[in-house]
Amino acid sequence: TTTLCGRNAVQVATRRPEPLNFAELALRLAPLGEVRQNAFMLRFGTEGYEFTVFPDGRAIIKGTNDIAKARTLYAQFVGS
Repeated sequence: TTTLCGRNAVQVATRRPEPLNFAELALRLAPLGEVRQNAFMLRFGTEGYEFTVFPDGRAIIKGTNDIAKARTLYAQFVGS
């Protein structure tokens, strides 16, 4: 997990043994904010944060430079 200099964003580097199921994640997130997805990434915006999530579980969370906050948001919206 690392901050992205000058971008007000944090990359959360969580690796998963299997790719994320974007369809399932999109259904869960849709009531909370706008969700866009393709085969390569899922984008989700809520509460002033924008998530870009990749199939391997990595995510870039825009709207914070705080690593602890980004990890908390990841756990809350994407899952641990």
